[in-house]
Formats: sequence, structure tokens, C-alpha cells
Amino acid sequence: MKINGKYAASNFFVEQGLVLDTDKKCYNKSKKLFQLFNINEACKSLPKLDYILLFRTLYAKCEECSVEDFENSSVIQLSFVYNKNRKLIIHESKNISEINELAKQLASTFNLKIKDSATDRRNPKWLN
Repeated sequence: MKINGKYAASNFFVEQGLVLDTDKKCYNKSKKLFQLFNINEACKSLPKLDYILLFRTLYAKCEECSVEDFENSSVIQLSFVYNKNRKLIIHESKNISEINELAKQLASTFNLKIKDSATDRRNPKWLN
């Protein structure tokens, strides 16, 4: 099965993402320019995975941002964690239910635990 992850920094001109092949256990990063031209890297083997991490991030940093701004305008990233602290970003979205469903699917496929720091960033929890 192939999963097409999309990065939130994508726009009309450049759509960036990651294609994950769960059967071959490999991934490649992809870019699509102007919805016409595809640029794909060769498929790389997945490293030994530790767990799945869900967390919130902001792309536009500002000094005046409050906690409410962070919670309302942030993007949720789903990443594989490997080598204790290295991350491979699989998908980004503002839709928490979309991220949760994909995380459960990947956790089942790869037999991994899910660490959720997106719901409460000060108190991360293991979901399974």
C-alpha cells in the first residue's frame, strides 16, 4: 500500500510530500511543480523505527504570538521517530482526526506505538 503524505508548506506552485510504500518498507520525497512536473527521489529503505509522534508546529514564527495563536493556527505533523530522536515527517495537516486515523493505520502496519503531543503539548501521552 502507498501513502501519499503532504507537507503543509505546499502551495499552488510547489506541492511537497512523501510517498511511503508500506509493502516495500521504503519512502521517497516528492515535489510537484505547477501541478504538472513531478520530481521524485529514489525509494530509500526505512530505518529501524522506534514510534510514531504527533505534534503541533507553527511555520510563521512571531514574537507576539500567544498560546491561543499556537493552538488555533498550528499544523499537526505525523512523524516516524528513529535513532531515539531523529524524525521522518510523513504527513502534515490541520485536521487532527485525519492525522489520528493515519497514525492508527501506520501503527497497525508497522507495529509501533503512538506518542501524542499534539493534543496537550505539555503532557504527551501514549495512545496505544
